[in-house]
Amino acid sequence: MDSKHKSSFLSTKLYQYELQTALYMLEPWEKALFNTIVLSIVSLSVITMYQYTPVLFKLIA
Repeated sequence: MDSKHKSSFLSTKLYQYELQTALYMLEPWEKALFNTIVLSIVSLSVITMYQYTPVLFKLIA
């Protein structure tokens, strides 16, 4: 994959994300706020799964 193809792929995925979440109609500061909240929720969920999955497996076994 060349860099132009990667850039085109990423811009297409970003455009699809904005269409699916209706971010295309928001102002830039609203987009940034929404994306920050989504990123925070996803990262906290991943951290929680990483911390508590071994505990759950110990309880099951």
